[in-house]
Amino acid sequence: MTARRLTESYRITTGDGRSTEELVAAGEYGYAHSCLTSENFPARHFEGQRVREVVLLEFDHEVTAEEAIAEAVEAGLERPMYEDALHFGIEHPDVQRERPVVFLHDPWFGYFGRRDVVCLWTNAGRRELGLEGIDDRWSPNYRFAFVRRHYRAG
Repeated sequence: MTARRLTESYRITTGDGRSTEELVAAGEYGYAHSCLTSENFPARHFEGQRVREVVLLEFDHEVTAEEAIAEAVEAGLERPMYEDALHFGIEHPDVQRERPVVFLHDPWFGYFGRRDVVCLWTNAGRRELGLEGIDDRWSPNYRFAFVRRHYRAG
């Protein structure tokens, strides 16, 4: 049984100066979770624009976030940031139409004590930007977005 499989990779550009609200609006989602705001997820711009390579990791069995992160590290990948999810949704909108994409960034502690991460999915034909509990178990339907270490645009 194959434990994991790296699927395609996608380039994104982060740090363009937009606020979280501007990034969410630019994603043109049919639904965006109301907690995805600058107050809870402030867009960090670090040292300006930079190109990052997002790699999707999928499993043929149910996994926990800890298991997915361990497999990503073994594959030479690092955890994403929530900004990666916002830019990914803008720059690669059709990817989430295939299957959900979860970004296992440092979780946000939600209003009800759940530790949440950003997830992109489709529901009833519309693209959605939401939050999912990082402590849940994830079915093989989910793909996990990680970032290639030391990526240099060429």
